[in-house]
Amino acid sequence: MRLTSMMNKPVSRIISRSISSVPLSYELLRGGNSQQPIVILHGLLGNKGNNRRIGKNLNEQLQRDIYLVDLRNHGNSPHSKPHNYDSMSNDVINFVDKLEMKSPTVIGHSMGAKVGMSMVLKKASVASGLICIENSPVCTAPNGKFSEYVRTLQKICQDSSIRSMTDADKMLSSVENDKFKRQFLLTVLKRDNDNKITSKVPLDILRDAIIKGYISEWPFDPRHDRWTGPTLFIRGTESPFVADEYIPTIGQYFPRFEIRDVEGNHFINAVKPDECSDYILDFITRNDL
Repeated sequence: MRLTSMMNKPVSRIISRSISSVPLSYELLRGGNSQQPIVILHGLLGNKGNNRRIGKNLNEQLQRDIYLVDLRNHGNSPHSKPHNYDSMSNDVINFVDKLEMKSPTVIGHSMGAKVGMSMVLKKASVASGLICIENSPVCTAPNGKFSEYVRTLQKICQDSSIRSMTDADKMLSSVENDKFKRQFLLTVLKRDNDNKITSKVPLDILRDAIIKGYISEWPFDPRHDRWTGPTLFIRGTESPFVADEYIPTIGQYFPRFEIRDVEGNHFINAVKPDECSDYILDFITRNDL
C-alpha cells in the first residue's frame, strides 16, 4: 500500500504510573443496556464533538453508554503540562476508574489512538477492546505542519485587526489550502467579550509539545510492552499514519490486531464516520466486546 520515510524506532523511556492527572470533560450518550461502555478520544486540536457521529451510530446500534471525552488541553478539559502520552493516558485511566467502568472498549483517532494504545500497555485491564483510527505504535518525525498551524493560530489571536472568523480563515489559508482542514482548525478559536478572536485551548502548551516531539513520540518498547486484547486499526487510504511498513511493529505490540481501509485521508473519522462505524460495529460484535 503506502510506504513513508518516517522513523520507526521505539523510544526507551520509563513510563510513570504515578503522574498527576486532571479531571476530563465529557459528553455521555446514554444507552439502554448494561454492557460495557465505549470511550472515544479525539485527535490533536480536536474535541469531544469530533467523533459525535460515530458515537451516535454506536449508541443507536448497540444501545450502550458512549463517553465522548475532551483530552487535557482540549475542549473543556483543564489546561496542564506536560502534554504527552504518559499524562494523557493517565488522565483517561483515572477517568475510567473514577466512573467505575468495567473494561470499556476504547476508540481513539490520531493522537487519541496513541492515548488508547498507551492506556492498555500501561494497564492491561483498563479496556476489553481497542480501536485505533489513523495512528500506529511508532515514533515518527515531529509534524512540522501542525506546528505551523498552531503558530498561525497564535498569530491570529495576537492580531487585533482580526475580528471575524472570515479574517481568521483568510490567514489560515496561507498555510493550508484545504477548506475542511481550515474549518477544523477554526474550531479552537472563539470571540471574547470585546469581540476579539482568542483561543479555547492553550496554544503555547500544544506548540511546545509538538516541537519537543511529544505528539509524534512513542515511549514504549515491544520487548517489554505488549497487549493481547483484540485491536482494530482503521486507516485512510490516502494517509501515511498506518503505513504498510508499520504492520510488523503493530503486531509486536498488539498480536491480536486487524486492519481495515477506508477511502480517504487522515480525517476519515469526520469525512467517513458511517463507514468507520460499520467496521467498529463488526469488530465489537465478532469479538463479543
